[in-house]
Amino acid sequence: MLRKLKPLWLLPILCATSACVAGSTAPLVVSDYCRIAKPIGYDSKADTAETVKAIEAHNSAWVCVCEKDCPVTPARG
Repeated sequence: MLRKLKPLWLLPILCATSACVAGSTAPLVVSDYCRIAKPIGYDSKADTAETVKAIEAHNSAWVCVCEKDCPVTPARG
């Protein structure tokens, strides 16, 4: 019985890995990301501080990549 079930554990792995390339073999580019991802809203009173921090990090990255409005970092010298 166990011998017959052994190959079944491969099924979820094969399904998961094949889904990654099902649509296209081209890598995700910035324009695709900006079409798919959007800033996330939150409620600073209802959400935990950890959640708000993660959402603000995502939103900052989105603005930097998609709006090309990245904060200027000082040059290291």
